Order: sequence, then C-alpha cells, then structure tokens
Amino acid sequence: MPDVVVSIFKLKNERGFFVPNFDTRYLERDTGQEWIINCGGSRAYFIRIGDNLTKYFNEQSEDSHFMVKRLTTSLFLGCCGLFHPEATGRLIFEKICTPEFNIATHLDIWNDTNKTSDDKLVLTEVTDWYGFISKNTLFRRAAEDAYAALCNPIEADFFIYRGMEWLLQAGNIGWRELAEDIGVTFNEIKKFKQQVNVELGQRHGVKSGKKRRAKLLDYGAFVADFINGFCNVRKRVDPEFLGYSPKKAADIVTKAMPIVPYP
Repeated sequence: MPDVVVSIFKLKNERGFFVPNFDTRYLERDTGQEWIINCGGSRAYFIRIGDNLTKYFNEQSEDSHFMVKRLTTSLFLGCCGLFHPEATGRLIFEKICTPEFNIATHLDIWNDTNKTSDDKLVLTEVTDWYGFISKNTLFRRAAEDAYAALCNPIEADFFIYRGMEWLLQAGNIGWRELAEDIGVTFNEIKKFKQQVNVELGQRHGVKSGKKRRAKLLDYGAFVADFINGFCNVRKRVDPEFLGYSPKKAADIVTKAMPIVPYP
C-alpha cells in the first residue's frame, strides 16, 4: 500500500483577504505520485500519495513548499491577493491497511535550551555591526541578502550571488580576490556563476525551468562561506576589524538558519 504525507499550511494575507474554496489534483508524470490540494479561508492542505514517501522524508518537506508556491502564485494571478504560506504541521501515514500501519508527526521544535551565550560579547558585536552597516551601505546590502538567503531557500543562490556582487563593489575587488576571501578556488566561483547564470533558473530564466533545491547539509555551509567572505572583505576596508574565524562564521549561520530549509 502507498504512503500518505499530509502537509498543512497557514496562508496569511496582510489585507485580510481569504483564500477561495479550491480543490484540485496533480499527478507527477515521472513518479506516478499524486497530490490532492484543498484550500479555503486561511488554510491549505497538500496530500501526497505514493510508494516509499517516507524513505526520503526531507524531500517531502521540500516538495510541499514547492507545491504551495504554485498555489500562492496562482492565487496572485487569479486576483485573490498576496498570500504568505507558513507550515503549521505535517502527518505521515505509513503502510496503510497493513498490520504495520503507523502515523507520525513531523516535529518542528529544536531543543536549544542547553546552549549559553556571553551577553556582553553579543551586545558588543551587535553594536559593532549596527554601526558598521549603518555607515557602509554596500556591506549592509550584502548582509541583507545573506539574511534573505536563509529566509528563502528556493532562491538562496540568487541572493548569495547578488550579495557577492555587493561585496565586489564594497571591497573594490574582483572575483578572484572574493574567492580567496570566501575560502574557495577561483574555479569553484566560476562554476557557481555558471550554474546560477546559465544552468539553473536563479538569475536568468532557462528553458529547463530547473532550480537548485537547498539541502540541509549544504544549505547552511553555502551561506556560512558567504559570511566568511563578507567578514574578510570587511577586513580589507576596516583596519580596526580583526575578522572572524570560519568557525565563527559557521556559528552565525547555525544560530540563524531554520531547523530545516523547508519546515
């Protein structure tokens, strides 16, 4: 028997509009898996039916976000308004109609209570960064794009690429110097640019319609590399800034990133 994954989203609208009653089905040609989509008011329900769905459960979370993006775009084009989806729950039904039938929930709470921080050090760093980005618009734009990359995993490549372009201008450097500051080779930067500009629909529309999905294991590392480069470029223009270690850059992103790219 097939597995069933039910994803529930809250659809928020700042102007108080509600979602019309809408019900449709979608069959994936390449997998044979079926989606049942039902929404109305302020909720949307995405039911996916197929074999071995729980084997790669992170993909189910990702796919539900891609599907809700189709819905919100359709609502926008259908003159219903601009809705912002927020995942509120996910149920997994395994081995339906068998003795091994099981129901599980997708947990969205991360136990972070055992971690401590030095409040004085944090306050000093926040104050320093606030003053620096307030006086340096290009660095502020780059930092805002890193923030946006964490908030928008579907478009993370786009925001990081634009953030890199801000850093080129902020440090008056070229791509080779930026690669050095980030801690990657120039060829790796060239490969990234090729993917974003030509192979995937991140910066420009491509015929394939493909986009790279953010994966948990490389999603955070991707942004952490950028933050590492961001701090090193700041060192070029700010003699008083001592810089951060790569571990510190990673800590910044680890503390900020969602538990999973697609909750």
